[in-house]
Amino acid sequence: MTDRDETGKLARGGADYINYRAERPASPTGPTGLVWLGGFKSDMTGTKAEALSAWAKGAGRALLRFDYFAHGTSSGDFRQGTIGRWRDDALAAFDALTEGPQVLLGSSMGGWVALLVALARPERVKALVLVAPAADFPEALMWAGFSDVV
Repeated sequence: MTDRDETGKLARGGADYINYRAERPASPTGPTGLVWLGGFKSDMTGTKAEALSAWAKGAGRALLRFDYFAHGTSSGDFRQGTIGRWRDDALAAFDALTEGPQVLLGSSMGGWVALLVALARPERVKALVLVAPAADFPEALMWAGFSDVV
């Protein structure tokens, strides 16, 4: 048996799509897969994602990684990106490209997205690993710079 790695584009409405890599070992060591959720302006070929891929292959674990709308090689105008849209991308990839229980691994903004996915799919999310999650970054980094003028 050989690994069943797949790269592709997941349609997201109109001309929009997200690129993904689904890495599936021929003989998985367990039923629980992994889903990588990268950070703001990161992509699925970043240092952490590549290191996780190498570890998952060695451990016999399935791994899904993808680029959100307007990140990496996915389509879109970054100025049109929102947390809600990136959450929807993550849910679309999660639903279409994974089976069974999953561990969500989120870095920075991906930690926030992982929490949103876990809230939406609690029956399938078995654990969370959050690396410097930035669920508060609008409050900490943005609100102070906004004007009170509407």
